[in-house]
Amino acid sequence: MERLAVFILGNRKPILITAVILALLSIYPVLQIEADFSLEGFFPENDPTIDAYQSFSEEYGRDDNVIVIGLEHNDILSDAFLDELRSFTGSLIEVSFVSEVLSLLDAQRLVNIDGSLRAESYFPNGKISDPETLKRELLFDPFTEGILINDDATFTAIYLFIDEEDNHFPERQQLIGELNELVSEMRANGFEVFVAGIPFFRNQYVNVLNQEIIFYISISSVLIILLLWFLFRNAQGIVIPIMIVWLTILFTVVILYLSGGYFEVLTSTIAPILLCVGVADSVHMLSKYRDNRLAGMLRSRAMKESLIVLGSATFLTSVTTAVGFATLLTSNVIPMRTFGLYTAIGVMVAYIITIFLLPSMMPYFSDKIPGSTGSIPGGRVHNAIGAFLRHTFRISIRYHKAVVIVTLLVTVGIGTGISQLKVNGFVFDDVGQDSPLIADSHIIGERLSPQFPLEILIDTGIEDGVSSPDLLSRVALLEEKLLSYPEFAKTRSLRTLIERVHMVMSPEEAETEPLPQNQQLIAQYLLLMEITDGEALEQFTDFTYQQIRVSTQAFDAGSHRVNQIRSELIGWLDEHFPDENITLTGTTILVADLTDNIVFSLASSIMLAFVFISLIMARLFRNTRLVIISLLPNIMPLVVVAGIMGYFGIDIKPSTAVIFTIAFGIAVDDSIHYLARFRIELQRGRTLLEAMRITTERTGRAILLTSAILLVGFGTLGNSEFDSTMYMGQLVSLTIFMAIVADLFFLPALIYWIKPDINLGAPPAKYVANTNGNDQIATLNGQNGVVKNDAITNKTAEGV
Repeated sequence: MERLAVFILGNRKPILITAVILALLSIYPVLQIEADFSLEGFFPENDPTIDAYQSFSEEYGRDDNVIVIGLEHNDILSDAFLDELRSFTGSLIEVSFVSEVLSLLDAQRLVNIDGSLRAESYFPNGKISDPETLKRELLFDPFTEGILINDDATFTAIYLFIDEEDNHFPERQQLIGELNELVSEMRANGFEVFVAGIPFFRNQYVNVLNQEIIFYISISSVLIILLLWFLFRNAQGIVIPIMIVWLTILFTVVILYLSGGYFEVLTSTIAPILLCVGVADSVHMLSKYRDNRLAGMLRSRAMKESLIVLGSATFLTSVTTAVGFATLLTSNVIPMRTFGLYTAIGVMVAYIITIFLLPSMMPYFSDKIPGSTGSIPGGRVHNAIGAFLRHTFRISIRYHKAVVIVTLLVTVGIGTGISQLKVNGFVFDDVGQDSPLIADSHIIGERLSPQFPLEILIDTGIEDGVSSPDLLSRVALLEEKLLSYPEFAKTRSLRTLIERVHMVMSPEEAETEPLPQNQQLIAQYLLLMEITDGEALEQFTDFTYQQIRVSTQAFDAGSHRVNQIRSELIGWLDEHFPDENITLTGTTILVADLTDNIVFSLASSIMLAFVFISLIMARLFRNTRLVIISLLPNIMPLVVVAGIMGYFGIDIKPSTAVIFTIAFGIAVDDSIHYLARFRIELQRGRTLLEAMRITTERTGRAILLTSAILLVGFGTLGNSEFDSTMYMGQLVSLTIFMAIVADLFFLPALIYWIKPDINLGAPPAKYVANTNGNDQIATLNGQNGVVKNDAITNKTAEGV
């Protein structure tokens, strides 16, 4: 590290010039980065869930390409309203990337004309002669009731379809912009208009998320600047850390763009994470530089010493944090891999920028030689933190057994809440149920029917197999079974269509037997429908009449409940459809499988991170007991966070599961800084107690400073309207607090109690027993450097 320090200090100007050039070159690619959000993107190629969904989509169309517009009026069957509806739908079809518009005006009834089946409009002349009769017909029709009209004829919906090739963020953004203008005009005319649908939600989600990220980065930056001013009280303590972290975000986004990446739900959180985490290295370096200056070193020597001593420690903490994120590369969830990769890259970029840029910028800031801590900027804060750390050290040593036992008991007690955790994700995940983003969706779901489909595909394996009366009767039972769940509001299938045709063509027979029991008659109905309204038929069966599609509209009940229902349905389907091949798919199933997929991938990644970091610790300390000791302070914050999540009913889902990766990386940083400095002090020949005291007072100060900055940065996120961002802010802040307790109270007490036999190439710490059986321990007087011996009894640690 010494040779690198000499190189950096000897090439300050070239390094600064290079950084400025790279920053200027980065502006253009950063402005070009795009954002998108797609559920399919979360699944690996050839995943059974996504294969089933794509196969279904190819045959019957997608269920995530529809924007729903709800219109509320006191009488939607009045001529005045229908005229407005006709004008509105005419404008909607002109909106960019809208391939089809379906409204109440497009509704058709099936009629029997001289033995022939015909489809005719409910509004043949554009006017209504008998509104009450029309209302009864529309509400009796299973293809309009709950879809195009509600029970009291005060609410209707318009469906905008988007072609698959146009169902991407930029195209949807243009579409939504034009749509909002038309909606605003309708609202100005006195109509209640509601907009929902997965494409609309995805874009609005990304837009609001990006706005929040910019807002919270700005707020966090301001608060961090204020905190840095309070701590350092000089320009170098503010400008350098902020410049480093902003450059880190800039260069990381450029790397994301140049490698073909884009912002989606997970990668969009990289910037606020790096803002908080990336400032830690520079704060550690500036704190060490200040300590060296207080020791009387000249500026160049103080900077060189800081690079040599902390260069390796910060590299180690950066590597372990990056390893924690990089283990996400083992996940089979593509955005999770992307998030882990670029966050790990960002952590290492922060380290590189800190090591090269911080020493290069220091000469451009005034830095007078202090005579005492009271004469330097922020000296009072420096003294106050030192006094606090000395006090905590005395407590942790004097009552070391109590500190260890109480901390472990509290951790275990809170950790019992883990038993109440459950994996649960929603279609409209990460936004509160009262969020404006989904308010319109709730209204449309309440007035008509919920917007999230669950699809069941029944494959008979036989051409024309769907014409079996027995099969259709079992499908009718399946629909009854589905509607027995309160989470489902409406079902439709080929059975629905056949019953409707039977009622039109044979009304007398349909009164006693709604579903025909003659296979030839069913085949004849299929032929009539193929001639009359082939598009309606294609919605529920394939070209060879081998498959039946059963579609049900589901509320956003959460993946936990969906998995319960799916488990029950699979058993029921196996019993009632033993010879058919059954596939469950749709957005509801995608979200349920995605949630499980992400959560369990994260769990395996965190376990892998533990293994890697244990190996790093083993390489560093070469002592099994100390490795175990070093891991405990990193596990405890995670256990506490998981327990509190369980007690407060915070579900494990993609957005909350990733918190554990972030929390683990932060917790590891502090403990490694502590133990690395502890190791250096031991190698210098300090006794165990001396090494711990110096480490707690010196490195503990940097740990408190960086933790305060992290708390400010993540704490601001706790007020977000997004559940994912809010939980990240609150739970990561809790983790930071627990990491402070673990590293500055628990860890010194545990080391002192266990007294591991450490041999790191330097004389090991000595423990000399006195005649009373007590430990004779050397402590270092922090004021004058004089070593004195203090007898520590079993109950007290006088003079420590």
